Amino acid sequence: MANGQKTILIVYDILSDKPSPDDPQSEYTLADTRSEIEAVEKALKEGGFGVKMLGLRRINSKVVAKIEEINPDAIFNLCESLYDQARHEMFVAGLFELLKIPYTGSPPFALGLALNKRKAKQILRAAGLPTPASILTIQGQPFSLSDLTPPYFIKPVREDASIGISSHSVVTTKEEALERVKFIHETYHQPALIEEFIAGREINVSIMGPAYGQVSESTPLEPRVLAVGEIDFSKMPENEPNIVSYQAKWDPKSPLYEATEPRYPAKLDPEIQTKIEKIALRAYQEIGCRDYARIDGRLRDEDGKFFILEINTNPDISPEAGLDRAAHVAGMTYNQWMCEVASYALARAKKKISQEIATKSVI
Repeated sequence: MANGQKTILIVYDILSDKPSPDDPQSEYTLADTRSEIEAVEKALKEGGFGVKMLGLRRINSKVVAKIEEINPDAIFNLCESLYDQARHEMFVAGLFELLKIPYTGSPPFALGLALNKRKAKQILRAAGLPTPASILTIQGQPFSLSDLTPPYFIKPVREDASIGISSHSVVTTKEEALERVKFIHETYHQPALIEEFIAGREINVSIMGPAYGQVSESTPLEPRVLAVGEIDFSKMPENEPNIVSYQAKWDPKSPLYEATEPRYPAKLDPEIQTKIEKIALRAYQEIGCRDYARIDGRLRDEDGKFFILEINTNPDISPEAGLDRAAHVAGMTYNQWMCEVASYALARAKKKISQEIATKSVI
């Protein structure tokens, strides 16, 4: 290893070799994850970093020992699940915290909060940020739709990557809602979130930068919007709702895949775009996002009001994914923004060392 070269350990999750038949993960997400890992590795190596790799299927003493043996300057966290469960991704970041190794991406609390869509919505609403009205349905408990206006959008409360989202997710009647809620309860073994469906344009806001309050001389950049993108539904079949379903997102063989084309940048009125960016940056702050995130929302047709749908604290960062397209709009190559993300973690390491030295000098 060259003198002074920083070592980055890329940590990624490994799904079970034999997932259960009803496992929502598929060959499409597996293939996409592999391409992301390879792209990040290549970008960091070309950026002058020494790179090590570690795949996680579980956390145990051997994993801890391996990380300590490698002793990286920072970890590039690409874990999206643990034990095949997306809701466990926060524990991987928690491990890095306990080991006191700086890592890229959002901290455990933000990861866990964003993945619980109901809790995230409550925090956004408390902060005065717009998000569709909703109710949470728990298996075995009755629910009422009287406070919501149809149509309804129904999804699992603790999944990401459009898992559990299909053409059947948008319904108009109580009977259809009952059927979809039952499906989510029985398939994903978790509550279902019922939202008012916002008819309008699907907007994605890509944000990059360290967390608010963590800006220092070594990381002078405040969180910033790279670009505002849009999903073009103009090719969507008339009998399909204008949503990004699991098939539309991951299955290249599906006609829905071609009918959900990302457009960067979105063509928006400058005043509306400014409002969207301000709302997205506030959401980034309220949820506690760090380094990068994507804020997904809807621009309502009837009045142009922007609603936050979800905060994606761990979005796809592979080449040509939404965040990368946004980075290109902002004038950055893939290698450039990957290395910038790595630099955030390294800056936190430098800050931590400085704080430790200062503490020891006082003692």
